[in-house]
Amino acid sequence: MSSDVSSAGRPGVTRAAGALRARFRDPILRRVVAVGLLGAALTTAVVVLLRDHGSVLHGVGPSGAWLLPGLAVLTCLAELATVRLRHGDAVEELTLYEAAVIIDVLLLPPQQAMAAAGLGLVAASVLQRRPPVKTAFNLGMYLAAVSPLIGVVHLVGGTPGALTIGVLVGVLLGTVVFTAVNLCCLAQIIGVVNSTSPWSVIRSEARLSAYMAVGTVATGLTTAAIGLHAPLLLPFMAMPALAITYAYRAAAQEADERARSVYLLQLSNALAERDDVVRRFLRLAREAFDADLAVVVLDGADLALSVDAVASGELSVDPVPDYLADLRGTDRPMLAGEDLPQDLRRMLVVPLESGGRRFGIMVLAIRGRRHGRLSTRDLTVLTPLANALAAAMRGAEHLDRLVEETSKLQAIVEQSTEGILIVDGDGLVQMWSRAIAELAGVPAVDAAGRRLADLLDVPDPEQRRLLLPVTADQPTSAVELTIRRPDGEPRRLRLAHSALFAGGSLVRDVVVVHDLTREHRTERLKADFIATVSHELRTPLTPIIGYLGLLRTRGDRMPAQKRQDCLDLIADRAAHMSRLVEDLLLASRIGDADDDLGLHVSVGTHDLTAIVRQVADDLDTSRIKIDVPGHPVPVVCDEGRTLQVLTNLIGNALKYSPSTEDVRVRLRVDADRVHVDVSDHGRGIPADQLEKVFEKFHRVEDPMTMSTSGTGLGLFIARRLAQAMGGDIAVTSTLNVGSVFTLTLRHAGRPVSGADRTPVAAPG
Repeated sequence: MSSDVSSAGRPGVTRAAGALRARFRDPILRRVVAVGLLGAALTTAVVVLLRDHGSVLHGVGPSGAWLLPGLAVLTCLAELATVRLRHGDAVEELTLYEAAVIIDVLLLPPQQAMAAAGLGLVAASVLQRRPPVKTAFNLGMYLAAVSPLIGVVHLVGGTPGALTIGVLVGVLLGTVVFTAVNLCCLAQIIGVVNSTSPWSVIRSEARLSAYMAVGTVATGLTTAAIGLHAPLLLPFMAMPALAITYAYRAAAQEADERARSVYLLQLSNALAERDDVVRRFLRLAREAFDADLAVVVLDGADLALSVDAVASGELSVDPVPDYLADLRGTDRPMLAGEDLPQDLRRMLVVPLESGGRRFGIMVLAIRGRRHGRLSTRDLTVLTPLANALAAAMRGAEHLDRLVEETSKLQAIVEQSTEGILIVDGDGLVQMWSRAIAELAGVPAVDAAGRRLADLLDVPDPEQRRLLLPVTADQPTSAVELTIRRPDGEPRRLRLAHSALFAGGSLVRDVVVVHDLTREHRTERLKADFIATVSHELRTPLTPIIGYLGLLRTRGDRMPAQKRQDCLDLIADRAAHMSRLVEDLLLASRIGDADDDLGLHVSVGTHDLTAIVRQVADDLDTSRIKIDVPGHPVPVVCDEGRTLQVLTNLIGNALKYSPSTEDVRVRLRVDADRVHVDVSDHGRGIPADQLEKVFEKFHRVEDPMTMSTSGTGLGLFIARRLAQAMGGDIAVTSTLNVGSVFTLTLRHAGRPVSGADRTPVAAPG
């Protein structure tokens, strides 16, 4: 039995004209040309070297006039008896051609044997409508194999006219050479089509080729002997030939089933995956059923998804062709062989249905000039696969919706300002949102799989028990506790638990965490403010009430100087209360934002040296040491507000410094800015509170144990007033050494640029 090859998945052979125009860039075309040249050379050699040789055997068979055309017809029929064997994307066609060639070689002279072999092959190719390039390859390959077969038989066995040992040995050796040449030529093409090494093809096919050689030798020799000596028995030789053909066909079918099983396994794997499932399914289904075209048309879609062998098996998206548009409503599997487009010969149509829902149809088709087959048996196999594809598409839709909803939930969790965490039944953290990571100072990557008690540092042992307060009887709970971040900062948190229990055991606890630190701090500030204001109001009220009572009961009997002293003290304490109330009202009009000043300032050009001297004179204490230039230093400011700011800074320095220590006030000019440094020798300010001292109501001391008076508004108001005038106040401090507050204002000796102008707000 002989063999040739066709391409099931590669268009290179069928598009020979295009390859020729591409100057043999197609590797298949190059091999076709090489095999053709080899066949022509060997044929020429045999015709020339054996031109005087006659036939190997003689007998009582047909006369010479009918022998050549009769054997040519026999060779053609042997080539038409085809058994197709797949090799990946290539298809090997097994025939009885080699057995017929052996008969030609034994009964005809070398030149006529070569002619019968070639004419029979060409006739079979025409009847089968094989592409020209494939016909040329087969002709070159068989001529290249038949030539050494003829040469070996004649050189080893000679032309004795009867079947001798030499003839038998010559046929055996010639058949081996024929088979080897045939296999090597086929391996070149199959290797290119399947992108494998030709030697691997030769190794895998050598055993089958050997068995085929033995069978064809037996068939050819027996048929030749019977044809010479008992021609009437020739019809009975059809039975062994048919038996051999049937056996090879069964083997080929088994090989096809094995190959299909591999593809079906790959189809199952493709259906289990989510990405690109339709394209992979179409490609594998086309290969598994040896089809030229695989198409999916979805209901309601204007485009069809297809994988075509002519397009190198790549997915294409095209408008739905008319012949498929008419099949959209197909509700049962069908095998169509009529009313098809001209290039299609047979087609399977299967609806895509799953879970009571219809998705569309799937189509497999073969083209008219190919020997592919699609049968009702294929339809039986394809139908459940199509349903599985529909189920995979349905599952992919559900998965896409699930992913979309999960993404939404994930976005809500990640973008929520509330911290969200999930604890499993073992108390281990399963989810740790971005907000809780920022609140607790623990990244999500470090929180996963750890216990909540190990992540939230709760200093109070009583509060530590509140980390997981839920029970089966009380699955929801809200608790407040204070934690300490890894950087030492305390945080007040509210944990709202919502737990799920099963059989009394905790399954999951979802905890929403709200940061109460700001509210907690505000409440404390309110309490501190009330304590501070109460203390500050009580301090001047006490002497006012006392001296008023004294004046009411004994004023007429008191010396004039004593009465005046009482009135002066009452006036001083009333002025103190007035300033306190004014500070409170002013602070209520100033917003917390830097750009929300709510202040009334009237800027102009004033001498800062004179303002510093006036503040020192008003405070009237020898502890103030000033260092100012002897000439005016003009600045852009509000004179009254600048007096208020400097009075506050110097007054604070006097208040927080020991009574034996001086307060130094120094004026210095730097470029277009003028600075006033107020230095004290107090206890200093901690580094983490240098900016907080400018916050509203902030006191470095605890209001319940404070040793100095004040509402915590002075520095807040002073900085905002300085900023309203286009300046600022900064502070540096060293604990147990002292602090330096610096007021900075714009020098009036330089023009004020537009960027430096400060808008004047209306009175609050």
